[in-house]
Amino acid sequence: MYGCDILEDGTTRGYRQDAYDGRDFIALDKDTKTFTAAVPEAVPTKRKWEDDGSVAERWKHYLEETCVEWLQRYVEHGKAELGRRERPEVRVRGKEADGVLTLSCRAHGFYPRPIVVEWMKDGAVQHQDAHTGGVAPNSDGTYHTWVTIDARPEDRDKYQCRVQHASLQQPGLYSWEPSESNLVPIVVGIVAIVAIAIVAGVGFAIYRSRAGKSRWVQEDSGGCGGI
Repeated sequence: MYGCDILEDGTTRGYRQDAYDGRDFIALDKDTKTFTAAVPEAVPTKRKWEDDGSVAERWKHYLEETCVEWLQRYVEHGKAELGRRERPEVRVRGKEADGVLTLSCRAHGFYPRPIVVEWMKDGAVQHQDAHTGGVAPNSDGTYHTWVTIDARPEDRDKYQCRVQHASLQQPGLYSWEPSESNLVPIVVGIVAIVAIAIVAGVGFAIYRSRAGKSRWVQEDSGGCGGI
């Protein structure tokens, strides 16, 4: 495994590592132009490559010159995509059942992929009690993720969801607002009451109509009988 990185401050770094049968074997230290043997079996290789100074010198030149030039070229070609920033849309919800309040923090539509979403209680991050679904892609190339945590209902005001992402200058803090979550059942209840009232009104109107028609028929029949 070998390659190079260009850091945000413009500095570069390079690496070259070898493995054998799934274990680290030997690695290059390009600054000292020496090799580090990870296992005893790599010691003969280390001695051979260090005796032949051209091996380390060749790799040092590649990692500091050639690799960096290629990487800069690729970064320039993909500048538009690499510089893309999409802010996450964050929603916090809560659901209480059996005396446990489950808080859910969902971040949607963000880019690039790296993101940190975590629950905090009284300003302290709660890693052990939180559960996450990982970061997954959306159909438009952005990503979404979620993190949940169980809390006591009386502690709801102590929790905040913190979101850190490249599109945000500062980490975002989000809390659950119960009034928002209760809005849907309230609206549904009002709609149900209005619907019941309408049905009752229509039923009463039909009843009055039928009752009036029946009285008219009876009165009309009685008059004919008298004649």
